[in-house]
Amino acid sequence: MDELIAELQRLYLAGLADAPAAALHTMLRGESGASIDLLGPEGAVRALVIELDSDLWTQAAQLYEAVQAELDLPAPAVSVSGGKAYGLWFSFAKPVPLPRAEAFAEGLRQRYLAEVPPTRLTLHPRAPLQLVPAHLGDGRWSAFIDASLGSMFVDEPWLEMAPSPHKQAELLAGQAGIKPDALERALGLLPAASAGAPAGASSADSQAPAVHHEPVGFLLAIMNDDSVETGLRIEAAKALLPYFRKALD
Repeated sequence: MDELIAELQRLYLAGLADAPAAALHTMLRGESGASIDLLGPEGAVRALVIELDSDLWTQAAQLYEAVQAELDLPAPAVSVSGGKAYGLWFSFAKPVPLPRAEAFAEGLRQRYLAEVPPTRLTLHPRAPLQLVPAHLGDGRWSAFIDASLGSMFVDEPWLEMAPSPHKQAELLAGQAGIKPDALERALGLLPAASAGAPAGASSADSQAPAVHHEPVGFLLAIMNDDSVETGLRIEAAKALLPYFRKALD
């Protein structure tokens, strides 16, 4: 059990004062479910979770594959948890300011989940999150799963017995956090309206310029921004050519 707790803390709970090991032990023993606020004391997060309703595995799988193939990001962990059955768990290698994490979440939603009604998905970290694995009652357990088995849980999106903490830890051990430069590149490729403003921002706020912390993300944002003069977008594309050529080698 300790190895599972270590993996949860490494990926998703680092820096959270309200996630002591004792509370996690209680949760994993199935004595109670546990929810947690992913927002750290400095207003930053180490995790983002997107939950989708039980019959939306096709959309969840599309997002899972796309973030790897199109955005060159590490694969998120995948969980099943009952009502909002599928969860995609993204880890950040370093703490990310909440507005930046929300911009990333909203960008993913707009690009890959635009057809999903807002009432059928939940974007964390702003919403409290029930940790996984946990006892759901009536003999049902949430758990992390192998993504290749996702379609098997459409009708019954849970486990009927407590998952092995060792096996859960093994699944999480292969997960990696999104590095800051990779996050910037991804934000540059996501819808421009999302890259500079947090989810739920007003239209006036969304016009504020994005803050980029490394040059590739900045150039990608310029290249993909229709409001920027064409000549400047071309120059940004030229500057990015060596990077993309290297990525294809």
